[in-house]
Amino acid sequence: MSNKEAIVVGDAHAETSEDAPLFPMPPVTEQALRVAVLSLDPAAAVRFEREFHSAWQEAVQTDSTVPMHTFLHRWAVFVALRRFPARARRLRESEQTIADADTFAATRPAAAEIAAMLDEAAREAVV
Repeated sequence: MSNKEAIVVGDAHAETSEDAPLFPMPPVTEQALRVAVLSLDPAAAVRFEREFHSAWQEAVQTDSTVPMHTFLHRWAVFVALRRFPARARRLRESEQTIADADTFAATRPAAAEIAAMLDEAAREAVV
């Protein structure tokens, strides 16, 4: 990993303000995102590795960089969503609201909240 790709993630469990990010948005590279994902959610790091290898194989087979760009964007959004404790908490709460809803109409406010968070995270996750 080059110095340009290195990020400081600190302790994801340290006491922080919920409005402050746990760490700056890392560069949208495989190595930097790997470190960030591991610090945020070790279980997700397993999915990251599996999806990285699948994207790499597809890129080689199709002679296209699109699978790798898609992979990097997806995981950059994952990191952007979860690097702010308050946003990560709101995401979990909205997901739970949708899971517990009895009607489609009851899911709409939570779905709108998730859509807004995804839009915000996608703006942070620039390649």
